[in-house]
Amino acid sequence: MPIATETVNPRSTTADTVLVMAGASDTTARQVAAALEKLHCRVWWFDTADFPQRAALSVELDGERWAGLLRGPAGSLELDRVGAVYMRRPGAFVPPVHLTEAERWHAAMESRYGIAGVLASLPVRWCNRPASSADAAYKARQLTDFATCGLAVPPTLVTTNPESVREFAAAHGPIVCKPVAVGVLHTDGGAVAVYTRLLTEADLADLSGLEYAPHLFQAYVPKLYEVRLTVVGEQFFAVRIDAGSPRSRVDWRTDYLALSYELTDTPPEVRAGVLNYLRSADLAYGAFDFVVTPEQEWVALECNPEGQWEWLAYETGAPIAEAIADYLTEGLT
Repeated sequence: MPIATETVNPRSTTADTVLVMAGASDTTARQVAAALEKLHCRVWWFDTADFPQRAALSVELDGERWAGLLRGPAGSLELDRVGAVYMRRPGAFVPPVHLTEAERWHAAMESRYGIAGVLASLPVRWCNRPASSADAAYKARQLTDFATCGLAVPPTLVTTNPESVREFAAAHGPIVCKPVAVGVLHTDGGAVAVYTRLLTEADLADLSGLEYAPHLFQAYVPKLYEVRLTVVGEQFFAVRIDAGSPRSRVDWRTDYLALSYELTDTPPEVRAGVLNYLRSADLAYGAFDFVVTPEQEWVALECNPEGQWEWLAYETGAPIAEAIADYLTEGLT
């Protein structure tokens, strides 16, 4: 993908560039960059893993806005030329290895707050703002926000108390358990995904370890099918997901080979609730997961502000990259 490499004039009044913040090998972000280039938009790629060893920042507060240059392997970018930012799971900052562990941690934290603070202050369009994505990651708050915005949610319990789980199961069973936040368990042998699981009687009898951290339990919602709803601005891409195996009916991520996909329509009341939520959360993008019951009720499970969509675009032809490019370039000069 061509990336602008010229050294630019220190003071430009043309905000014609979309800053893409993503890892160098991120194929999803590459699709967005390609869609931007088809719109004849200037793209400047910034992999935060390049900072501070292969990238540099030099900016000065000029009135109400930071001005100066961000330099990297692709050349230099004048901040005044940034008209929009697409942030897609940027990599960790990588300080020099000759520093001590304490120094590396300090340098990484200073890099994070220095770069993010400058960029987040720019009065430009984001998809999504880092602070908004971080706030939206709190599932307990997300569920209350869903309900406030008019979306149906399942009965939910967050607890460290085993007896509370048994009482909840007696009232709402069967129930499932899912992570409150972290869906990956890092071990010496690598990373292991933590999926939603349906609790058995044996699980309820032995809930040891529950007291060490909050766990999230929900009533298992009967499923006709599920929907991954990807929203960009006000463009909706609803994909029906039919699970063809017992384990994928509990959590479809456990068995992708058993899944089938089909574009579907979003009911007006769900669309209204989703837009209400996105506005209240200050999100331009969201990947929502819904269960659709046999009675055709859409029950909201969660919204991932950085959720994957590339495989759904491939399976269904949904023009999600183009929708993101359209959103980012709206209003560029």
